[in-house]
Amino acid sequence: MRNLSPIKFNYWLALKNISLSIFCLFILIPFNTKASESNDTIQIVSWNIQMLPDIFAPFSKRLRKKQKIRCPKIIQYLNASDFDIVILQEVFDKQRVNELEDGLKVIYPHILRPIKEGASLKLSSGVMILSKYPTELIDHVIFGVSKKSDWGAQKGCSLIKVKINNRSILVGGTHLDSKSEVSRNMQYHITKEQIIKPYFNDSVPMFLAGDFNTIKSSKDYEKMITLFDLENYELDDERPYTFDEYNSWNSRGYKSWIDFIFYQKTEKIKITDQNIFRPKMQYEKSTIDLADHYQIVLEAVIY
Repeated sequence: MRNLSPIKFNYWLALKNISLSIFCLFILIPFNTKASESNDTIQIVSWNIQMLPDIFAPFSKRLRKKQKIRCPKIIQYLNASDFDIVILQEVFDKQRVNELEDGLKVIYPHILRPIKEGASLKLSSGVMILSKYPTELIDHVIFGVSKKSDWGAQKGCSLIKVKINNRSILVGGTHLDSKSEVSRNMQYHITKEQIIKPYFNDSVPMFLAGDFNTIKSSKDYEKMITLFDLENYELDDERPYTFDEYNSWNSRGYKSWIDFIFYQKTEKIKITDQNIFRPKMQYEKSTIDLADHYQIVLEAVIY
């Protein structure tokens, strides 16, 4: 290099830099791209937000849950969070459905509105699914066995396919009866026979989320989880409950884990964490919960 003129030396140095850039382009970049595409980590949320129909609120104190005040705060909270798929329950009020869709469609452009079939006087399913990724409705079943006050809604289960980059998963959203153990047991079997069994396979992993109104420590839970043949990740929380007495909407003396995100046991899924989130808001100099249920949040790696 000592015999090169300054001009030739600069020319040689430029060629060296170009060669190094080409090396990075064809060797380093493909390697990093391959590594980044090896898996996808997602967060799935299930949350009963108690958006009961305002039209009946004048006739029942139980339906007056400050829906108009809470809904914008829920939208603000979800927009500020980093969730990928959100399954909401008890989204019955049409105005709140529209408000949620309009307020969340930028972050969650793929939205399944609560389904209502026919000209029935009943409310919809109340299940609303939000996704950052493209979705396709695979199936929807109406249980048709509800009793007591649960009879007023078309309780059921919606199943969607979510395409995450070059992978796909199945996600079911549901809300089972709270008033009748008999009808709830029938809903276990309908979910198994019409949603899980027909679509359960090794190529597209399945998740099933919602308010199952079944206490984790009960015999009914054991019956349900055995029938579904799905897994439930344990919670590492001092208060492992999705509905408890410390919630501003609930009465004292009750605590239970009744909201779940079940998943298929397969090498295509690795669960890394599951948590309870308890979002709150300020209202008239007080702190209240955004809903009577807490969020359950599952983090999973999809291979």
